[in-house]
Amino acid sequence: MATVGTKGQVVIPQQLRKELGIKPKTKLAIFSREGKLVAVKVEAPAVENELKNLFREIDGRYKSKRRPTESEILGEIQAYRIVRRSAKGA
Repeated sequence: MATVGTKGQVVIPQQLRKELGIKPKTKLAIFSREGKLVAVKVEAPAVENELKNLFREIDGRYKSKRRPTESEILGEIQAYRIVRRSAKGA
């Protein structure tokens, strides 16, 4: 059981937080479905790993060549994002 506070805040019971792995700063998507309030934990991919992979790929492409310019790096980032989005079906 939870109570809505004066600021519209709801405290998720400790047992549920532990069970679902909800910690401070966890993002939740909140919406209504058939007259019910639904909260879904949002898992964001680790950006750090994605950036490491991107830089590894860029390094491989420019191995034994001159260093890329800023505009070339931005172009690589955009191309990488397009490939990632199409792989996810977005």
